[in-house]
Formats: sequence, structure tokens, C-alpha cells
Amino acid sequence: MRMKWMLGIVVLLLAGSRPLSQSPEPFTAADMLKVATAQVLDLSEDGRLVALAVRRLQDNAETDHRRFNDPSYVAPSMLDVLVVDTRTGTADHPFTTLMNVRRGAWSRDGARLALLTTAQDADQLPVTTAWVYETARKRLQQVPRKAGAEIAATSDVHWTPDGSALVVTLRSPAEDRAGQALFRSLVGGPIIVQSSRPMLDWDALARHGRTRAIATLDPATGTAVTLGPTAKITSYQPARDGSFVTWLEDTTEKTNYDVIGGTDNALRMAPRGGSPVTVAAAASLKTAVPRWSDDGRVFAYVEKGEVFVQRVDESKPRSLTPKPKKDEAAPAGDEESESFAFGAFSRDAAKMVVTSKRGWYLVDVATGTRDLVLPLDDKNEDRNPKLSLVDWTPAGDALLLQYGEPDRWDRGLMRLDLGTKQLLPLVKDRHLYQGFRLSRDGGTLVFQRSDGDRPADWYAADAAMTNVRKVTDLNPWMATKAVPVSELVSYRDADGKLLYGVLRYPVGYQKGTRYPTVFELYETFFDNGFNARAAFLANHGYAVFHPSVNLVVGRPGESWAKGVTSAANRLIDMGVADPDRLGVHGTSYGGYATVLLLTETDRFKAAINISGKVNMISFYTDSPRIGVRNTHAPEKSQDRIGGTLWEYPERYIEHSAIFRADRIQTPLLNITGDQDWNVPSSQSREIYFALRRLGKDTEWVRYANGGHRPPNSASESIDFEERILAWYDKYLKKTAGTQPTPQ
Repeated sequence: MRMKWMLGIVVLLLAGSRPLSQSPEPFTAADMLKVATAQVLDLSEDGRLVALAVRRLQDNAETDHRRFNDPSYVAPSMLDVLVVDTRTGTADHPFTTLMNVRRGAWSRDGARLALLTTAQDADQLPVTTAWVYETARKRLQQVPRKAGAEIAATSDVHWTPDGSALVVTLRSPAEDRAGQALFRSLVGGPIIVQSSRPMLDWDALARHGRTRAIATLDPATGTAVTLGPTAKITSYQPARDGSFVTWLEDTTEKTNYDVIGGTDNALRMAPRGGSPVTVAAAASLKTAVPRWSDDGRVFAYVEKGEVFVQRVDESKPRSLTPKPKKDEAAPAGDEESESFAFGAFSRDAAKMVVTSKRGWYLVDVATGTRDLVLPLDDKNEDRNPKLSLVDWTPAGDALLLQYGEPDRWDRGLMRLDLGTKQLLPLVKDRHLYQGFRLSRDGGTLVFQRSDGDRPADWYAADAAMTNVRKVTDLNPWMATKAVPVSELVSYRDADGKLLYGVLRYPVGYQKGTRYPTVFELYETFFDNGFNARAAFLANHGYAVFHPSVNLVVGRPGESWAKGVTSAANRLIDMGVADPDRLGVHGTSYGGYATVLLLTETDRFKAAINISGKVNMISFYTDSPRIGVRNTHAPEKSQDRIGGTLWEYPERYIEHSAIFRADRIQTPLLNITGDQDWNVPSSQSREIYFALRRLGKDTEWVRYANGGHRPPNSASESIDFEERILAWYDKYLKKTAGTQPTPQ
């Protein structure tokens, strides 16, 4: 008895000092569809009310992937809206049924919540409806729809300062019909001609959906008053005092191969009731939306690592972080000039946070004077804490920073006092914190928190992180479900690089017993958090590990071989993984990594490629609906080839598993959606038929209506997860009822 008691203590310590679930109810594939998550639509300025959008996969399992990039199609996002009192946790439901909710915004006084919903009409065109929910009376009213005042499906929503009107964008049904016709001509012909015109046809079509006009909308009558002309509007920003509105107008003339979705924007401004004018600004307002000050009168943007600011009434931008001139010596200790990113303006726009590898700076917007308030180690970046800006305090005397230790799960919220430059913990523990949001008055914080193993709920607290109260209970049914316990595991790859991965123990884990272990690949992992597939597999006796790799431009395939095999060795050394029963899978980029890894090692006894590419050459110019993404990825971003096909043909061949399919010894299951607009299912077709030709053990499962997430219904989703389990059971358990392997 004493030995059993001691063994239980050891297991708890190994698994993160938290009790393992003793629940008799397993977490099933059907349960995966029921898990609810919630995102903030808006937080009232006094922090008393938060509007949350609650979503479950089972309500959003079906999408018409054939209409991807059709500017007249709105994919389903059926939600339950909760209006939660952050003091008491009481919640109201404005809608009595699930709605396809796009946006939400509180009036300044928190008395009314504006909501936008979208549905498809009989002609498969979007119809967007505005609603106003009165919190005191708990009454929901639809804003009348009027001809000529149709709200764009892509519209944001804001209130005017006095609460008399909404600021939205309008789009005529004629524009939606024109976009739909353009889409159908590209997918249905009967004759399709594409040439070397400056703009790719699909690129131009994607921009067509930006055609709209900014307007105020009377919520009582539905009457709209336009504030500017109809144009291709990338984004818009009403001034805090309501006296004007600014917008970025898409003026792109040709497809940009250097930036995915690269856009040339002109900045326009329209005074309330006046004529629009063009704000003089740098010609390179591309890709990112500028960061605006609270009053909407100053904006900042980054160009080549340099932060620029400009007032809307100024004639040109100026640099807050000018680079040293060629004839000037760099500051002491500088081997090269710093590259900066912007954080946010203070409430009065007098100061701005900018960051570099060397630390966090406070910059005087008027003079450009820069003060280092939080230094970082730029020589050993892995030792720096993980930091992200939540907000300024309204008084401008401190910053709130989301925080995490670099080598352990010690996470929370910090206050950086700008006077003393001291970083003070407000909360710091093992919990996983996400989505911190500070009310405008600075009195209330809302955030998500979980133990890292179960789904998160929303909490509220004051700005000092005291009086913490839970305000949602999104998944009460999961209290009786068994979920795996997670642990952060460190290991070194073949080059000695220190890496981290997240281990989920099998439900009912017993120390001293080795388990079949599967590795799910996708770049790097550190924080835990509820993972539905891992919970499902762990309930069937599997350990699940999410490894990190040190990806190197030009040699990403080598990185997977060095990192994942080292992670496997670590789990074997820990006594968790059975070396003869290792599996590996991944989705999209993770699927690509999985198949590439199989050409380097035969250690894995089962593998699953979900929507992954296997031929970098055929993939290079495929998927026209997503523009330049499939050329940009290998040249400049995720695929890390480092150049064009014509510069490095040997790298493209080296990183195409299809050319080394004869090396693959591991049984491979491929799962795709026939309507995948991202990684065409033809990629899996190539490796499937190649492995068949070579006499290898392989299977290809196609969901005819599926997209990049292959299943496209609730029943298909269950089938999908159970096929993954069955494939692993077939090769890692061999026979039904096989028990874990004792050491």
C-alpha cells in the first residue's frame, strides 16, 4: 500500500503537480465538436459589461469551400452572443438562436450594444443586418433595412460619440452581384483567359470585396448618410470626437510578389459633412494597418525596421527611430543599426512604445527622444521573457504586459512602472493566460484563464489583478470528462540547440510503463492549452507530444530530422515513450514536415499527412485562389527555401518528399479535402500513387466537400478523428486490447 501511495505522488510530480483526472467518462470524437470557445466582441468603456461570441465546431462544421474567395460569399460563423456583467457574472442572451455574428460595439455609456449579422439571400448574396441591444431593458431591436443603405458584409461597426448613429460601411447589391459574376467566370468559364496583365485575376477579385462607402446609420430609421465616396477601402477609423473619419484606400495597380496580399494604400480623410482629402504620407503604406492614437489624429507605421509617425494635419511623416547616416558612427556597441517595431501610443499620444531586440523603449513623439525602459539580452534572445503589450494605463505612468518565463510555465501579467523602470508582477503562476483586455477607464481587466489542460473560461479583475472573478462557465459538461495532464519538456537537438515541447500524458498514466507515443508537428511549441485531438488520443492510451524544431533557411528538412528524432529520444529516456511504437502526424505545414521526415528516418511505425504538400515544384504556382502565397512561402516565409525555383532548383527537389518516396518505410495515411484552396488534394494524390507504385503501405482518404480542414460536416468530423485513431491503433497497438509496455 505504501509503495502505491509513493508511486501516486511521483506521478503527480512528473505530470505537473496537479491531480490526474479520475473521471470514468472518456473524451470522445463527438465531444470534440461540443467544446465551446469565446472571444470578446467588445468591452464597455467602464468595464462593467463584456460582449462575448461563443462558438462550437458542431454549429460551424459545414462551409461551401467551392465558393472560397467569392466576394459575395460569407462563410458561416454561427455564434451565441453573451452579454456578461463583469461584477457578478450574470449573462444575458440578446438572440434566442444562433446567429452569424460579424461585429459588435458598445455605445460610450454602455447602455446599448450594436451587432452586425449576415445571412445569404435566395440569390446567394450576403445580407447584413444591424441590431441594437438595450442592456437595461434587455430588448433587442433590428435596425430597419433600406434600399441604398445596405451594410457591407465586411463592415466594422462603431458608435458616434453621442450615441445617435452607427458608423458602418455600405455596399450595394449590384457590387455583390458583380463580384459573384467575376468569381463564376473564373471557376466556371465557359472560357477562362489569364494573361500577364499587371494584376493576377484572383488578386483583383479578392480586392473587389473592398468596394464600399463609409456612412453613418440611424439605428431608429435605418437612414444612412455617406461620409465619403465608394472606393476600395482597406480599413477605416472614426476620430474619437467624431469630427472626421480616415480610411486606407487600396490603390494597388499590380500584384506584389514580395508580400502576401501586398497593398498600396492612400490615406484619405473626410471631415464630418465635408469633402474628402488625401493625407500626405509615405507611399509605402502597405501590408499592415497603421497604428492610430486614441483620438484618431496621429498614426504610426513601420518601414524597413524604422518607425514613422504623422498627424493627419501634417504634410509628411517623420521618423521616430532614424537610422544612422552613412558618414555617422553607430552608437557604442552597435554592430548594426537597430530594427524597430511599434507598440502603442499613450492616451494623449505624447509617448509611444517601440521595441527592438535590445529592449522596450519609451519615445517622445514630439522630439523623438528614446529612453530604454526594459532592456533585453540581444545576444541570447532565448533567455528573455516572453512579453506582449496589453495596454497603457490611462494616466500614462505604466504599461501592462502579458508575461511568460522563457524556460518554464510561469505566466501572467506584469506592470512596468515607467518612472522607476521596475517590472512588477500582478499575477504570475502556472495558469495559461490569454486575451487580456483593459477597459478604457482603466478599472477592469478581462482575460481568459485555464489550467492548461481544460478549455479556458473568461475572468474579470480590477487593474491590479485583485478581486478576480470567473464570469463564464463555457463547458460545464466537461467536468466529468477525462483529459490528459500536460508537461513542458526540454531537450537538445542534434546540434545541441535547446528546444521545448509540450507532452500530454495518457489518461491514467502509470510511471514505469511505456506507451505508444505520437508526435504532432507544426513549427514550435511552448505553452500548453486544451487540445481536443490530444485529449481524444490520450483517452485511448497514447502519449501525445508537440515538439519544436530549429528551422534554418535553406535546410528546413534537415531541421525536422534533427529536432523530432531528438525529442523522441528524450521521451524514451524519460520512460514515457515506447521506442517501437512511435507515430507522427501533422496538418498543412505539419503534414509537409511529416512526409519529409519519413524520407530521413524509419523510426516511426505509423504516420498521417493531413492536407500537406509533398512536391515543392508542382506546389510552387498552384492554388491560384490565394494569389502569391504559394510562391512567397518557399521564397520568403514559412517554407524557408530562401529563394525562387530558378535560383535554388536543387533545394526545391531536396524538400520535395515525392522525389525520395522510395526511402519511405513508414505506413502513411493521407487525408485531404477535394475543395482545399490552400494545399490542393493533388499533392496527396502524388505521394499516394507514388507509394503504391513502390509497393508501400499507404491509404488516401478524400472528403469530397472538404477544404483545408478536410471534414465538412459533424459526421465527417467524427469519421476524421476516428480514422486517425484507427490508423495508429492498427500499427502502434497491432491488436485490439494491447496493453502499455512495462519497462
